[in-house]
Amino acid sequence: MNCSKGAWGIGDESLILVNESLILADESLILVNESLILVNESLNSVNESLILVNEFLILADESLILVNESLNSVNKSLILADESLNSVNKSLILADESLNSRTYAHSTNSRRSWRLGGSIN
Repeated sequence: MNCSKGAWGIGDESLILVNESLILADESLILVNESLILVNESLNSVNESLILVNEFLILADESLILVNESLNSVNKSLILADESLNSVNKSLILADESLNSRTYAHSTNSRRSWRLGGSIN
C-alpha cells in the first residue's frame, strides 16, 4: 500500500501541475482576448480616420470642380472683354478714318475755294 500511496502522491502533484498550467493557459487566453479587443478598437479607429480622410478628399474634389468652373467663367469673361475691346478698337479706327476723310475733304475744298478767289479757312 505504501507503493500505491506513493504513486498516488506523484499523480496528485502531476494533477496539481496540470491544473496550474491550465489556469496559466486560461489567463494567457484572457490576455490574448483583451489584446485582440484592443487591436479591433485600433482598427475601428483607423477605419473611422480613413472614412474622414475619404470625406475630406470628396470635399476637396468638389471644391476643385467649383474652382475650375469659376476659372472657366473668368476665361469666358476675359474672352468677351477682349472681343468688346476689339470692337471698340475697330470703332476708333473707323472714327479716325472718318475724321481723316473729312479733314482731307475740308482741306481740298479750302484750297479749291482759295484757287477760285476765296479765303483760306
